[in-house]
Amino acid sequence: MKRYVTRHGQVMDYRDKSLSHLYPRGDILLSELGEEQARLLGVRLRELGFHGRIISSPYRRTLHTSEIIARETGCLITPYAPMREIFKTEGQVRKFRGLTIEEIRELYDCIDPEAELAYPWWCEDDGAVRAEDSEKVCERVARGYEEINAKYPDTELLFVGHGASSGALVDVLKIQKKRNVRTMGFNCALSMIDPDDPEAGRLYCDTSHMQYEITTSNYLTREEFDTEFFAQEYEPEIEIPSEIAELRSPKILHIGDTESRNYPYYRKLISLVKPDIILHTGDMADEVKVGRIPGTEYEYISKIKVLLGIMSESGARLIIVPGNNDLPDEIRKIAPQAEVYPVNTVLTIDGIECRIGHQVMRMTFDRDWSFYGHGLTGETWKPEYNIPTQPCRFNVVWGSYVCALRERKFFRIPLP
Repeated sequence: MKRYVTRHGQVMDYRDKSLSHLYPRGDILLSELGEEQARLLGVRLRELGFHGRIISSPYRRTLHTSEIIARETGCLITPYAPMREIFKTEGQVRKFRGLTIEEIRELYDCIDPEAELAYPWWCEDDGAVRAEDSEKVCERVARGYEEINAKYPDTELLFVGHGASSGALVDVLKIQKKRNVRTMGFNCALSMIDPDDPEAGRLYCDTSHMQYEITTSNYLTREEFDTEFFAQEYEPEIEIPSEIAELRSPKILHIGDTESRNYPYYRKLISLVKPDIILHTGDMADEVKVGRIPGTEYEYISKIKVLLGIMSESGARLIIVPGNNDLPDEIRKIAPQAEVYPVNTVLTIDGIECRIGHQVMRMTFDRDWSFYGHGLTGETWKPEYNIPTQPCRFNVVWGSYVCALRERKFFRIPLP
């Protein structure tokens, strides 16, 4: 049976002391945004056909999240101590007082009438109160999962916890982390696995049920989080052929299908190559399918602002062929100095005619130099077919390219 994992929705700003009277000490309540995040997750779970049991940390922010989800799915909630928040210091433990099962029932309507909760539930199994590190949290969550899984082996379960407990359970369930997901920390992100069929419908930290602009951690919006990431320096070495520095004619750097997670790489690549022209053949934020998925415009615009800024800072001439997942008008607004051309355009660069486009299937290969990308569907050419004295085709899926047309020289730089 499927196992789902999430963390609670956005909480009130615990740093704002003027709000501290609104929630019990140590048990911060959901904000209005957190309630909306939980509602959207509930809708997503209902659409996925979730009809099981909600296993929730006994904190109010997790119970409130669970209650909102329960209203959307028609499920019951079991407050469960092993999914509780981490206590990092003894002082934090001493200041905290949680709710009894009776108090929980008074506040929330969807609690399983047969649910039990030993009090105080923040104690260890031996009754001691101790601070925990991440390793201890993982041990506690693993024990708790074994217990609850044995109790409900044939029931779908949704676990609602906190950053540490939800992250620990993802590890316990061996949900494979995706390389382009940089954190587990987004509120109401959804992870899912079927232990009987681990490859079927697996999710990790999925936030597609929420608009980009309302996706948050407890500390940052998704946009703020991405901005911090994009500003980081790309640390791995990029091998640049020494011959590039010796080129006499204008250097064209051909990039395209650029995923935002690689923006720091492109910043470093541009700084090393020092191109005279940057040719981007479309899909500037490749993972954001703005041409196909409604409601992704905000995320797309937020991200391409970063890439266009990186490209503009180089001082190079910018040539862009928008892809099927680009918004040409937005590109022009953000970078009015950029030259934006339709697919399969014949463009003269340094006195030489080139074909520039996006999809290979929409290209006419009637010039010596052809630049495009998008993918390999319909691609009959191979990189090794490119010979300096013959017509050449450059699919950016094979790598980024530096070309000097008059010298008939080109260099392929592997993608990160």
